[in-house]
Amino acid sequence: MVRKKVFWIVLMALLLAGGGSYAAYASGLVPWLVPQDDAAEETVMQTATVTVGDLSITADGSGQLVPSTEIALSFGSSGTLMEWLVKVGDVVAAGDVLGWIDDTEARKAVIDAELAVLQAQEALDQATDTGSLEQAVSQAALKVVQAEANFGTAQNDLEDLADWSPDVTDVQIAEANLVIARAHYENVVAKASMRDQQVASTRINLEQAIRSLEEAQIQYADAMDGARDWENNIESTRENAAKSLQKAQENLEIAQASYDLSMIDSSTIDVQNARVKVLNAQSTLDDLQTSPEQEDVTSAELAVQEMQVALQQARLDMADAQQALANADTYEAELTLQQAQLKLESAQDDLAGTTLVAPIAGTAVETNVTVGETASGTVIVLADLETPVVQFWVEESDLNSVAVGHLVHIVFEALPDLTYEGAIVRVDPVLVSVSNTPALQAWASIDTSIHPVRLLGDMNVEVEIVAGEARNALLVPVQALRELGEGQYAVFVVGAGDELEMRMVEVGLMDYVNAEILSGLERGELVRTGETTSASTSTSTPSTTTDQPPMGGVQRMLGG
Repeated sequence: MVRKKVFWIVLMALLLAGGGSYAAYASGLVPWLVPQDDAAEETVMQTATVTVGDLSITADGSGQLVPSTEIALSFGSSGTLMEWLVKVGDVVAAGDVLGWIDDTEARKAVIDAELAVLQAQEALDQATDTGSLEQAVSQAALKVVQAEANFGTAQNDLEDLADWSPDVTDVQIAEANLVIARAHYENVVAKASMRDQQVASTRINLEQAIRSLEEAQIQYADAMDGARDWENNIESTRENAAKSLQKAQENLEIAQASYDLSMIDSSTIDVQNARVKVLNAQSTLDDLQTSPEQEDVTSAELAVQEMQVALQQARLDMADAQQALANADTYEAELTLQQAQLKLESAQDDLAGTTLVAPIAGTAVETNVTVGETASGTVIVLADLETPVVQFWVEESDLNSVAVGHLVHIVFEALPDLTYEGAIVRVDPVLVSVSNTPALQAWASIDTSIHPVRLLGDMNVEVEIVAGEARNALLVPVQALRELGEGQYAVFVVGAGDELEMRMVEVGLMDYVNAEILSGLERGELVRTGETTSASTSTSTPSTTTDQPPMGGVQRMLGG
């Protein structure tokens, strides 16, 4: 907004100044603007006619013709050159063999590498025969099956506890079994009671036999004492007492045996067995009638969790076993095989490197080896001379005129009468030094088909860069332009009676002499270019110019 306001202020000031001056001049109010005598100095308005012509913005540079592609070649390894098939100036196609060096060691290395690959492959085949690992996998799989079964059982037990309800039929059967067990127990106890009576009788007989023995012993002692008084009857008395004692001892032994026999009878064992059956039947009935405790449910839940963990661990173990089967024994063998294959590829590359092949089509411009010599480093340089380019330099001040795509006119110093066309294809981003002068380096294509003349590499050239060009354009001298702002121009158009009209114009290309008018003027119109003071004998009249404008341009040559 501020710029626009300033523009209109300046425009009004110019209009007022121009109009006022002209009015003063026409009316004679200003003495120095009124024509004086024939010998007085007069102010003459200079004008120019709007014409049609061509305008070019150019910059000059110098350079040389160089190959579009240049490549230095060398063998893949050093060795003695056995054969060389190219010389400087020869044209080769892409894929042509240029020469080869001694490949004896390279071929031997390939054979050794191939043997190493075969051995590594055999070792890998043997490593894949892993019977023990397969057995381990089978065992791990079996453990997984067992763990799944245990986990299923634990889950079923937990579900049974969670869904518990007494089974009427089972309870009735358990109650009947308890009645039968109790009846059997009572019968066994009754039989045991009768057996106790028999034991008591035998115990009484045993006690009687003991007392009889004691009495017989007393009688035997008395008989012995009486035998001292009756010596004559001693023998008979002794015999009778001994017989009585012996009889009593025999009766005691019989009674003791009868008692012992009655004591080792199986009735007690039968009673115990019958009692155990009663207790088992009662426990079974209680289990059927009693709901599970919370502790039992918790224990069952823990059992399920333990079985689940065991199942997961079994599956992990099986996965580890399978991974071991797949990788453990073959890892090192596979690594060895890969290393052997890499060495084989390297040996094959070395063998291929003993033969030098042209990667591009081009001309041999340099060779550095002969047969029998050791080939190392660069042995040949190939250049594409069919599509050369121009490498050139321009002064730093012409930076704005150099850009990719700008047209160029090329003239060789050796062929001054021939002009070639081309275009800039590359501009370096940094300045270089040419003859101790900063310069911009660029490359341009060249159309060699225009003139069928043989061109050689490194030929010197002069380059004219066409930064801008207008054909059949409206042209005015740059002195006619009045710059009102950045990129904004106006001119004073001379009308009838030398009346001045300020008019806005759109300017295109411009050099130091002429400017291209894109809009605002018509061909043949007069524009004011300035004023001059001169002596005249008559009234001053507007001067005119020819229809041909002066052609201008920037003519610079690097270093000249």
